[in-house]
Amino acid sequence: MRLFDDPVECMGASTHAVLSRRRAQMPRVSLSSATPTSPVDQIVFAKCGYDVPTSASEARTLTEDILQEERSILKASSKDSICPAEAETETLVPSTHVIKANLHIDGIQSFGKWQILTSSRALRDLRRARREDAKKFEIIVKKIRELSRGHFSDDNHKRLSGPDVGIPIYEAKMSRDLRLVVRQTWTLHESAGQKQAIRVFGVYTHAQLERRFWDAVSRTLEDKDLEYHKRQVPPRSSSRRQYRDRATYRRGDNVVTPGRFPAQTEEDAAPMTTGLDKEQIQELRIWAEQDVAHVFDVSTREQEVIDYTSSCIVIGTGAAKTTTMMFKMLGIEQAWKALDDGTPKPRQLFVTQSRVLAEKVEEYYGKLLQSFDLAQRSHAELKTIATSQATARHERLVNYDEEVYWRNDLPKRYGALTSDHFPMFLTFDHLCRLLESEFQHMDAEAEKENGTRRALQQVSRRQGRHTQVSSERGKILDYGTFLGTYWSHLTLYKGLGKYPALVFSEFLGVIQGSEEALNSEHGYLDEDSYQRRRSSVAMSTAQRESIYASYLRYRKMKRQLCHRDAADRAFELVRLLKEKGLPGLPVDFLYVDEAQDNLLVDTFILRTLCPNVNGMFWAGDTAQTISAGSAFKFSELKAFLYRLSQNPVSATAKAAPSNPEVFHLTINYRSHQGIVKCAASIVDLMTRHWSSTVDPLPAEEGTMPGPKPIFFQNVDCEQFLIEDSGSAIEFGAHQCILVLNDAAKERLRSRVGKAGIILTIQESKGLEFDDVLLYDPFADSTVDDRAWRIVLTDVAGEIAPTFDETRHNGICRELKFLYVAVTRTRMNLWIVDSSRGQHPMLRFWRNADVVEEHNPFAPIPRLAVSSSREEWAGVARKLFHKQQFFEAELAFDRAGLAKERRVAHAYYLRDLAHTTSPSGVRTDGRPSSRYVRAADAFLQSAQEASDVDDQQSYYRIAGDCYAKGRQDRAAAEAFYAARDYNNAAKHYRAAGMFDDALNVVKDHQRDVERSVADGIVAVAKLQFLRENEVQKACTLFDSEDEALEYMASYGLETSRATLLESLGRLAEAAECRLVDGQVLEAVQLLLRDHRNPASISRAKDVVLAGLWTHFTFRNPKIGPRPSPKTSDVVQDLLHTATKLRKLQLDMFEAISQHNAARLFQLSHRFSQLSNLAAELVCLDHLFAKLPELQSTFLRYSRILQHLACAPDPCESEPLQKLFSFSKLDEEHYYLSVDSILFAQLVQDHVDVRRNVHGWEGISVPQWELEKTVKKFLRKRLGDVVTEENELCHNLRSIQPCLPFIAIGHCPRYNCANHHPVAGEILDAYNALVRIHVLQIMIYHQLYASNIDSGELFKQQRAWLRRLYEALYPAHFKLGSIHTLKATLIPELTEGQSIITVWVRDFLSQLCPGRDRQPSLPFLSGLIRVTRIAMLFDSRVASNDMHRIPCMNPGPHWRVSSLWRNQTYVVHDLMSMVQGKHPHALDHGMLFLHHVVQRRLPIDITVLCDLMDNLCGCLVAAMRFRTGAKLHDVTLPKSWILRIVRDDRILRNQSVDLWKDYHRCFATLLQQVCTGRGASYLLLANRTLEDPGNNVTRNILVARICRNLCLWGLNCRSLSVQQDVAKFISSIGQPNPASSLIAPYVYAKSWGELIRAVCASTSGSDLDEMIRLCHNAEPTRGGEFPHVRRVVFSRQDRILAALSIEEPSPFASDQMHATSVPGPMSPSQQTPDPPTLQPSEPEPAVSLQNDPAVDVGEHEGAHLSALELQAAIKIAKVFQQYRERTQAKRDALDEKRRRISSYLRAQAQSLSWTSSLARLLFLGAMPHVYLSIECTLNLLDEAATRTKERLKVVDHQELEEVQSALDCLSGLARRDHSRRSHKACTPLGCV
Repeated sequence: MRLFDDPVECMGASTHAVLSRRRAQMPRVSLSSATPTSPVDQIVFAKCGYDVPTSASEARTLTEDILQEERSILKASSKDSICPAEAETETLVPSTHVIKANLHIDGIQSFGKWQILTSSRALRDLRRARREDAKKFEIIVKKIRELSRGHFSDDNHKRLSGPDVGIPIYEAKMSRDLRLVVRQTWTLHESAGQKQAIRVFGVYTHAQLERRFWDAVSRTLEDKDLEYHKRQVPPRSSSRRQYRDRATYRRGDNVVTPGRFPAQTEEDAAPMTTGLDKEQIQELRIWAEQDVAHVFDVSTREQEVIDYTSSCIVIGTGAAKTTTMMFKMLGIEQAWKALDDGTPKPRQLFVTQSRVLAEKVEEYYGKLLQSFDLAQRSHAELKTIATSQATARHERLVNYDEEVYWRNDLPKRYGALTSDHFPMFLTFDHLCRLLESEFQHMDAEAEKENGTRRALQQVSRRQGRHTQVSSERGKILDYGTFLGTYWSHLTLYKGLGKYPALVFSEFLGVIQGSEEALNSEHGYLDEDSYQRRRSSVAMSTAQRESIYASYLRYRKMKRQLCHRDAADRAFELVRLLKEKGLPGLPVDFLYVDEAQDNLLVDTFILRTLCPNVNGMFWAGDTAQTISAGSAFKFSELKAFLYRLSQNPVSATAKAAPSNPEVFHLTINYRSHQGIVKCAASIVDLMTRHWSSTVDPLPAEEGTMPGPKPIFFQNVDCEQFLIEDSGSAIEFGAHQCILVLNDAAKERLRSRVGKAGIILTIQESKGLEFDDVLLYDPFADSTVDDRAWRIVLTDVAGEIAPTFDETRHNGICRELKFLYVAVTRTRMNLWIVDSSRGQHPMLRFWRNADVVEEHNPFAPIPRLAVSSSREEWAGVARKLFHKQQFFEAELAFDRAGLAKERRVAHAYYLRDLAHTTSPSGVRTDGRPSSRYVRAADAFLQSAQEASDVDDQQSYYRIAGDCYAKGRQDRAAAEAFYAARDYNNAAKHYRAAGMFDDALNVVKDHQRDVERSVADGIVAVAKLQFLRENEVQKACTLFDSEDEALEYMASYGLETSRATLLESLGRLAEAAECRLVDGQVLEAVQLLLRDHRNPASISRAKDVVLAGLWTHFTFRNPKIGPRPSPKTSDVVQDLLHTATKLRKLQLDMFEAISQHNAARLFQLSHRFSQLSNLAAELVCLDHLFAKLPELQSTFLRYSRILQHLACAPDPCESEPLQKLFSFSKLDEEHYYLSVDSILFAQLVQDHVDVRRNVHGWEGISVPQWELEKTVKKFLRKRLGDVVTEENELCHNLRSIQPCLPFIAIGHCPRYNCANHHPVAGEILDAYNALVRIHVLQIMIYHQLYASNIDSGELFKQQRAWLRRLYEALYPAHFKLGSIHTLKATLIPELTEGQSIITVWVRDFLSQLCPGRDRQPSLPFLSGLIRVTRIAMLFDSRVASNDMHRIPCMNPGPHWRVSSLWRNQTYVVHDLMSMVQGKHPHALDHGMLFLHHVVQRRLPIDITVLCDLMDNLCGCLVAAMRFRTGAKLHDVTLPKSWILRIVRDDRILRNQSVDLWKDYHRCFATLLQQVCTGRGASYLLLANRTLEDPGNNVTRNILVARICRNLCLWGLNCRSLSVQQDVAKFISSIGQPNPASSLIAPYVYAKSWGELIRAVCASTSGSDLDEMIRLCHNAEPTRGGEFPHVRRVVFSRQDRILAALSIEEPSPFASDQMHATSVPGPMSPSQQTPDPPTLQPSEPEPAVSLQNDPAVDVGEHEGAHLSALELQAAIKIAKVFQQYRERTQAKRDALDEKRRRISSYLRAQAQSLSWTSSLARLLFLGAMPHVYLSIECTLNLLDEAATRTKERLKVVDHQELEEVQSALDCLSGLARRDHSRRSHKACTPLGCV
């Protein structure tokens, strides 16, 4: 590095000045007149550097040489300074000259021709001397001045190194003990070659000069400077002419002038000196103490790059490429200054990805520029500068990547840049921000968005923290966010999951950032293009498919999270640049450093900025492309630039396509030769196998030799960090431990603690260390151990696998990481790895001889070295500025800098928060506390900071962190402390601290943006008024009227009422209260306005309307709703109501007090008054609990059913009261929010409004309200009836216990059935029947609801079964049909019709096989329902029974067990039940035998009922068949009553099969008695086999025995009696013994059986055994005990003889009276024949062989023509109804239908003069009218919704709501839609 330059011959001297000075120094001698004796002034020749000529020829030769030199000088002057506009390079501005770099400067006048270059040690010594000892400093400067003038005396030029050792090193004595150590070296001289210079090593004491050390330095320098000895020819040598420009001595004063030599070739020359302290270009101007820099010594190749006049690409490592950029920029700037002809300043732009690098380059550039200025200053001027800048500028401890956006010297957008801002040094991110801001500014200026669309969008937009979203949008998704947020959600092909960086690089660098992606429509490659494209990383098809599928997932997540990556930003900028062009002036020269970190698509943006095809400088190193998202190659860049130049974006770029020259800089100034060779071996591996990933590079060379890296195996890291004594060793400040990834870093940190700086290889990029320990690079590798063997391909004696580009693609990336790690080293590199993966690479390095292996038996060397606090502080700042905050915190701690450590810790906390929750919100939606902790740390650092700028930065960052942590108040306070009043005001407002926000706006008007201030004032008005802080708000208005108008426009009625009340306008205030829903407050205001009668009347209406609003239907889930707390004033108002209103008030009070008795009374009262709504409300609240008043509940359900079936529910006044709705317009109704329907409609209708009484509600379309009302009523009906139905199902009182009734006690424990008290049986029977009739009537109301048909069938089956069991109990003690009294069942007549409907519906759905459950047998249900049908509906019994489906089974219903040969047994059953067929009784017997023999499932009680009925009919038919009367017939009274009523049918019945009646009873008795084989016999849904039915079986056995004994007694057949006795005796003794069957089982004769059967009904009032005796016939045999003898004279007198006076409610229990002839006259009755005892009846026909049993073909289900026509019509109407109800309806269709109907009606009432006018009116006008009306409705609804939202919205959304309201208000003021709407009516005028 040159410290002082020659004022004449230095590189910066003007060519003309040099020429003039040289001419002045040359003697004016005439050669022709010269003689040898003439006196010659030899001093002149010596000053000019020439020997005195001794002859004329030598003089002529010297003259020619001088002239030739002058010509070259003139030529160089015209070329190097300023080129004319006609030069080959074309410029962007036509009037601008092409400028070439001019780096020549003049030196300080007090110094000589020798340039002085200093080392970093020399710089430090000079600074120390300047600070500590001024006298010493002057001595050193004096000695340096003497050396610069060439005074090489013995004291100044004493050789320090040995005489035969390398390049000489000298010591210059300054005092007794001080020495200046120097050497001669070379520096570039203009463009012609090199010149001698002096290199100062440093200032030493005499004791510090160790000869061995300087000998080693001398030998090292000799190896690097091979030309030295060739150029050191003695001054007076014979070859002087050849080296005439070498150093010359001036005789007599030991003055030596520097020599000049031709430039070395790049192959021969090594750099004379680095000119840098390994990492920085720094120099020192001593007198001014300026930290300035001068052009350092560059190599020939670097100088060639600087002098190159066109675009170029520079590839290399280290700082050389950046240095050439900086010097090129400096030269162009200096050349422009030298021009001084009004030429526009060149706009030069330096771009890189690293903010630190940009800051450093800008800083060094400024120092260099300042150096050029200081070089022209005098000594006195330098002293003045030193005095004014005695204190060096403080280096800030902040993150420059973010601080750059707070710079005040740069504008915020690109278009605002001026020439004064150039040259400019920016990061690419900052450049993109400038461009984006400019485009946003352009859009904001040009945008004129339609007001209607914007307003409606704002109203309907989903709300959120938009500021947070926008802030997230401004950030670029980096690799850390990708790894923390996205990576876990991506599913990749096997193997790729280990390489997130590779996948991210494919996403950004290939799919989105490649040239093909740039040319695509959407900004990314489709899958086919991606598969076809050759990537820099080889992958299989499956891997590519997996990556692309993951990319699609990644892209979807980006949209969801509002993220964007660098490629998204670049594509958006490219699109804008193509559409709008460059928004500002282009740059003339563009310098892109570390270009490998950019995407290829970024090149388009940069190229667009610089249309000058000769003004671009690209630099980088693809061997270091390890950045995630990078897939860069300079070959692709070069090709892309060429294609761009063929198709220029800018019209000004008209030059021919440029093909940039590529320069390779191979000198490595950072590391010595040992490190460079190791790194070169890695590059050689990459270029040999993966040439497509790395640009080919020539081999690098180091500046000095050095030790090889040392490889340690089987050594743990702790061995380097722990001494033998066990104490810990700490690495020094310039030492670092590198690991492969974050996991390894955390693992190692947990083991060694804070032993030193630990970084990942990725984090270390851009840093340098003296010593590096690379720990486990192969153990942590994601590549398979076997894959590493590919590096042994060219190693002799090793077996390597075949290279597979896909399989071994991971090795290339690992090698890049390894290359970066190796090149971080300056001095020592130690590699520690004991894994299997290290063996291949170690063998490769061993073969290349680039590493040294540590002897495992040798002791571990101590690698750690100590560092001073100053060194730790310096390294800490470097780490800090590289954003390695955790390591910086450790380094600051070692340096003892507590404040700085806390600053680094604060930054670390913020990075940690950003990594875990980038948006500031955790996964559970709550704010992240990590940001708050980081903010607290920054707050502490700000309070401790001494620098004002740092303090403000920390406060500002604390504010940002608080803001992300959703701590707006703390954020505002931090921003205020940072003097960022704009953000302080914003966050005070965001925190809801409007007073503070207003104070900031008022106190700092100049610092708060006008738009922010206006917004805060506007929103403060809203907030104060929302909070009813009227006085505060009024201070922001000019007048009270303005405030009232403002409140009205925003719907702030509460605040408006407050202000009106304060002004005494009570009625207006009350109306405002009503609009806002404050009803009680409004009533109080109305009452206070007592002078106004209208106010009192208004108060009354409001109160009653409110009560009806609050008390309608109860909520079934929470019971009755509590009443509101009304004041005494409201109670007084209610007492003044009319009588009707007083009654309604009673109802409301009873509801609020839960007074059920009062509600019951009121329901009857309202029923009398026909007040259906009030009655229903009473009943609804009465039945809040399960009902006990079944008849009242029937009334309740009927009212619900009636209202649910109302044809026009919206016009029903009761429904309007019940559901609190009223009419708004032709299509809409207002529905109160307290209505029970509100919850069902609020999701679709959020436009909340209030009615005239102040109650809140919503607007609902009529059709939807109708549907909802009906739906609710039907559901409510279904719910309450279903609930009541379930209760009745489980009522114990309607389920009598059969064992208790039959035997007087119940053997079951905790019996669930009812045990009636003696004497209640008769009433219980009728009550039970009534309960079932009522329940059927109640459940029948569900026909009005949408009840499921399956559920309906299920309930019909259940309740018809219950009704059957109530009518026909299983035991006579429970009653019988003859005990039924109509007076006890007032609902029977009405219920009969409903039961008939049920019977028809049930039979229409009943079919065999429908129910697969054995407990629901088909035959049982059929028998029960047909008997009920016979009882309730004679027409069904006589005419319609053959039409039911089960009478005509189809193929899919055919059940084989129901067929007897070819006869369907159901026909037998129906024939017996109907009794119309003459063989009906025979059919019954056949059916009975078939059931028992085929074991058909049937309820045993139903079977017993059927047998009892059949037995009685057979007895009567046999008597009538023989012509006898019912004389001497002994039967139970209930049997006789059925026989007497059906005697006309029984007279015509055949009894051919009478003898076979009892033959199936033997089997049946055994099954019932024992339970074996009785699985088909059911009782209470259980089979008789169930052991729990033992007692019940005994009851049934007794019933069957009684049936058989009665049959034997009355048939008078001895054989039958014997069979019966045999059957009964065969069942054996019962177990357990039962009093019911014991008399039958233990009977020893027929007489005992007769006595047993006669005693079976004894003791019962409900039935008795009757013996009928005709008064004209003698009675045979004796009297039977327990049998009442009844004598009759005629058949029709039997009922009278039985004392039966009240007729049965039913015509006949068989219900076939319509088919029976009229009553017979007495003359028609035949007398009974004499009874024979015992006598045999006529012989019976065999069951199997008698053909008379065949009943022929059953009548089919045929319909008449009239019935068929009616059925078709019903089906058609039902289809229309179904289509109408199921059609989808919406508000628009209803509106269209209404408008069309309205206009058609109007058209008919008008007289039309033209048919065309009528056609237009009916054709186009409805559509116009509809569109205008929809627009008006939309605007009104939007305004209403927005005003309501304003009242409840969070304060953070006030701006958006306010903006929407302002837009809507503006539209309402200027909209012509309302006038157009009126004009579209028939009477309108268009």
